[in-house]
Amino acid sequence: MNPEPHSRHAELLRRSGLLLAVLLVVAPPGEGAGEESAGPVLDARRAEHLLNRFGFGARQGAIEAVAGRPAGEVFDLLLERSSPPPRPEPVLFSWWNYGYNHKGHEQVGAPILELPHEEQVAMQSQMRHFDKRQFRVYIDDWLGGLLADRDPLRDRLTLFWHGFFPTSSLVTLRRYELIHQHHFLRTNALGSFATLLKGMVRDAAMLVYFDNDTNSKTHPNENYARELMELYSLGVGNYTEVDVREAARALTGYQGTAGHFRFDGTLHDFEEKTILGQTGPLDGDDLAEVLLAQPACARYVSWRLLSWMEGVEPEPERLERYADLLREGDYAITPWLRSLCTDPEFYREEVLGTRVLAPLEYMVGTSRRLGLRGHEPYLFYSATAQGQQIYNPPSVKGWDEGRAWITSSSMAMRGNCVGLLLGQLQVGLRARLDGLEERAQAMQGEAPEAELLEVRRLWELCLELRAQGIRGPDLRSGVRGAVGPAAEDGEIIAWIVPAWLPRTPTPETLESLTRELAFERERRGIEGPLLAHPEGNEVLCRLAHVLLRLPIAQLS
Repeated sequence: MNPEPHSRHAELLRRSGLLLAVLLVVAPPGEGAGEESAGPVLDARRAEHLLNRFGFGARQGAIEAVAGRPAGEVFDLLLERSSPPPRPEPVLFSWWNYGYNHKGHEQVGAPILELPHEEQVAMQSQMRHFDKRQFRVYIDDWLGGLLADRDPLRDRLTLFWHGFFPTSSLVTLRRYELIHQHHFLRTNALGSFATLLKGMVRDAAMLVYFDNDTNSKTHPNENYARELMELYSLGVGNYTEVDVREAARALTGYQGTAGHFRFDGTLHDFEEKTILGQTGPLDGDDLAEVLLAQPACARYVSWRLLSWMEGVEPEPERLERYADLLREGDYAITPWLRSLCTDPEFYREEVLGTRVLAPLEYMVGTSRRLGLRGHEPYLFYSATAQGQQIYNPPSVKGWDEGRAWITSSSMAMRGNCVGLLLGQLQVGLRARLDGLEERAQAMQGEAPEAELLEVRRLWELCLELRAQGIRGPDLRSGVRGAVGPAAEDGEIIAWIVPAWLPRTPTPETLESLTRELAFERERRGIEGPLLAHPEGNEVLCRLAHVLLRLPIAQLS
């Protein structure tokens, strides 16, 4: 008798369960120190590594196209494809028209407050809906570019800077400012960190996020000054409390008003201040220059970049080398990235295929490898379900990266989100939700709340897919085009494994996948070529779901 599907899936996961931990263990640096300045010549594994780290989800054709070329040449090709995005034109509704400010306090004299209550509520609801909708249209367009590989290098760094300078829609509320901030990050993602830092000092969304509108010479607010030093430029231990207080004075009068930056001179402290040894009537723009002049700034930014791009902590000597490069290059990002791309140490065994993917990276990379398009809203919601909602970070620090993404519950949610996209979980999901809700009601709310919440979230994702008209992908066409309609099972597995996974699994996992395919054949009564059978696509979706739940599918 054949084992139940879930038992064999458990076996597959168990056999590969230790692989994630093994892959994360620090290994000795790889060879290649003598390779030329253009960087190492890329074999297939290194090519995939480069395309994954400087983009999202390398596909087989792209890997084959760049294998055999020097890393620097491939980087230059990515750079040639990159260009600043067109400026968005969102609609700004004023808090005056809304009747309240962003903190919910009434705007005295606002015309909308003179209307009957029902009309007030209706108009406010329309404005909120419109503002959220224009934000989602903008973000969905960006996510569509990630799927289409429109500008992988710029988009990759845009995601990094969004985590470096996090802002929350739950605090800023109005999406107009968030759209402009994201566009600013995209435009300057490959430019200069100096430009980024100076821009953030004057960024309306960031100033609102940290309540800098309440920062005045009579009542200094240290919120933004502190985080600007600790999280966005210098790092912990490289400033004093006196520096924070003086920096707060420099930022007085810097406000995000009417959707844009505004300097209110009546609130600004024009007296002398001393920040990190620099004295004068410093303002926020001067503060940015003072921070950039600190050796700790280039070191901190390089540490954040290296840790994010490589997935491991940099050695002190290597960190200093990259900090010097950033500082001597006037904080230019593109030359820094090219040096990393051509650095043989970037391709050492410790780094290759060992970086844990964040939820959005996982969903985008998986979709790209499977050749899936047209589900941008689902990317947003599924990443949110996995703990990474764009413009809703857990704290002012952004998201904890790396191993922090991997827990038993998050792994289950990742598999479920991909399973829904592949059409593998829809059947029975509504019945499962109804059953849990009945249990909760019968037990007066004592049913497993975490399980109920998870299933409700999955059902919402299912409804989102239905709303987009997505019923499951056609994987068979891509596989048939690669191996032919008469391909045998072994040929199919030999192609889909490297095409759908970021790295090759263990032989035991391949054996289990072969048994999974044999089981599906027997269960469905499939004889002859799989790719010619009407249920062939369903079997491929089943195999994809099994593969993409593996620990190695969470790495790049």
